[in-house]
Amino acid sequence: MQAFPMNPDRLEAPVQLIDDTGTAWRLRKKRVDLRAVRRLMKDRAATVVLGESGGTRPRLVADVERPMLWDQVKDGYRGPGGSRTANRYLAHEFRTDADRRLLYVEEHC
Repeated sequence: MQAFPMNPDRLEAPVQLIDDTGTAWRLRKKRVDLRAVRRLMKDRAATVVLGESGGTRPRLVADVERPMLWDQVKDGYRGPGGSRTANRYLAHEFRTDADRRLLYVEEHC
């Protein structure tokens, strides 16, 4: 999966992510609400990607990892609906032309 020069939250539009299959995902919404993060994490049709190293190094999250990632994100989310003191995770929604959804979770240390 393509790496970003900086986290997607700081990139100017249009932001595109190319996955390992060559699918182009376009950033649709930055800083999604925590309720949307939960909904997309539970939606098996949605793809979940974790952006490690400050959101710049994306990796696909396996279905078995999603519950553990959700447990971490829900308590450390700094976007809308999250804790005002949290600053570890931020999430964005990407889509394809076929309207498939991808949740991109930035991880900051």
